[in-house]
Amino acid sequence: MIRIRSVDTNPVMVPARSLRHPLTDAGRYAKCATVVTELFSEHLAGGPPLIAKTSWVRFLPTDLDGPAAISPLHATSALGLGEVHEVPYDRKVLDLPDDDRRRAILDWLRDHMLALGSGLNWDPGPIEAAYEACLRDGCRYRRTGAAKASPNRRWKAHVEFEIDGDGEAWSWLVVTDRAGAVLTVGERRDSVPFARRGRKVLRSVRWDGDVPTWTPWIDDVFTDGPP
Repeated sequence: MIRIRSVDTNPVMVPARSLRHPLTDAGRYAKCATVVTELFSEHLAGGPPLIAKTSWVRFLPTDLDGPAAISPLHATSALGLGEVHEVPYDRKVLDLPDDDRRRAILDWLRDHMLALGSGLNWDPGPIEAAYEACLRDGCRYRRTGAAKASPNRRWKAHVEFEIDGDGEAWSWLVVTDRAGAVLTVGERRDSVPFARRGRKVLRSVRWDGDVPTWTPWIDDVFTDGPP
């Protein structure tokens, strides 16, 4: 059985501020959608199965006139294909406040998932279930990693990971005492804005003596020790 497990907009992975040229409106929309698509994907993967011929969908925000032209032909995982479609977007959504923008993008995603599913005879139930789950989460993606004790057992450290409304991801280290009282909250560092990478970041806590470390991005290791 093949089920849809992920939906994305092919966003720019690196922080937008590090780019030599600003993103186009379509590129910015794709990046802002990251928090919604990653959350929606988790709920799709963990909810009622959305049975299809492939396991992933990609909607590319594009300056189109009129509705998206959704092909009725199934993409198949046997050929390494996913459902990839260019779809229109509303540029004015980018000017909305953060909470409103997240909700507008979630509605956009739901509408295109339902339109795609209608053409491919998908059950709309799993799409609606993932949509409602995202609403209950407030379109917020923040995860807390498991705590790891220091060698002397005096402290514990865990990582927090978040994808924000601009499509940037952050992680930071939190150090507590044995009772769970927070001692220090480390500086937020750039992380890769994808849930799969985020789960690795959450598991990356290590102790070097009394100093905890974690890996926020690829092989970059940062430290934040107890006071």
